Amino acid sequence: MSSSGSKSPTESDGSSDMSNESIMNWEPDVYEKELVKKTWSDDFDFLYELGAAIYTYIFENNPNTKQLFPSIHKHGDKWKESKEFRSQALKFVQTLSHAVKNLYHMDRLSPYLYKIGELHVKFAKRGFRPEFWNSFLDAMEVSLTETINRNQELTEEQKIDAIRVWRRLAHYVISHMKHGYNDLLKKTESN
Repeated sequence: MSSSGSKSPTESDGSSDMSNESIMNWEPDVYEKELVKKTWSDDFDFLYELGAAIYTYIFENNPNTKQLFPSIHKHGDKWKESKEFRSQALKFVQTLSHAVKNLYHMDRLSPYLYKIGELHVKFAKRGFRPEFWNSFLDAMEVSLTETINRNQELTEEQKIDAIRVWRRLAHYVISHMKHGYNDLLKKTESN
């Protein structure tokens, strides 16, 4: 269950049955790669809207995450209009953009994501908790599903397939970040 008491997308849509090992070693096939590319854009407006949707979902569904972003939340109710929020929204989608660009080089993508996970250990002092990874995963799934469902160029079958592939890619991204985070956290706690 999410912190709001409702089922999170990963609990309710069947994607939680992906084993950690299968997702960590996932290699998309040609059709999956093409679907991801067909549903992605490096257009600024696309990236900003997706990033804003992801962070809005996170902040609204897990208010505890706000403590990680004091520069955003110092703006009170106008946080969505702040330049700090815009900057953070774009940071996360840059990671997704990197993932899209490396679909044919998954061996390069996993160490990149692992490093991002390691970087988040420094936020543990600010209140980052391992369960926040699930908030990011839920936010990605919801936001990407909404984006795909608005895509007029896809058939209904392609939308279903694209949502499935993006869900898998979201799990891949977060799983590798979690791995980096957990490994470095264990090392720092044992020192």
